[in-house]
Amino acid sequence: MDAHEILKKAQELQAAQQAAKQAAMAPLAELLATRIRLQNQLTDTEVPYGKAYAAAAAAGWSAAELTEIGATEPTPRPRARRSKSGGRTAAPAAAAEAGTEIPSQTPVNA
Repeated sequence: MDAHEILKKAQELQAAQQAAKQAAMAPLAELLATRIRLQNQLTDTEVPYGKAYAAAAAAGWSAAELTEIGATEPTPRPRARRSKSGGRTAAPAAAAEAGTEIPSQTPVNA
């Protein structure tokens, strides 16, 4: 067997492996696309569901009653975070007002 035949056989083997990988990917790609679409649809219902759940609770339905019919408590939305610059100045001022001593800071590389 010469070098040309060895290279040809290696290419054929590699092509067969690539074809097998592609064939295995097709069902996964279809299901992944469906899964992403359904997750997006579910996400789109979160806010209206939370409002409807709150309206039902405000109308007198208890959490236990809603759970009994299959209505789970909605996922709480994340709260807005304060900016980093706003939090840095407020903490020392709050500590000073509370009478807490803040230790001095010295440079590490001094």
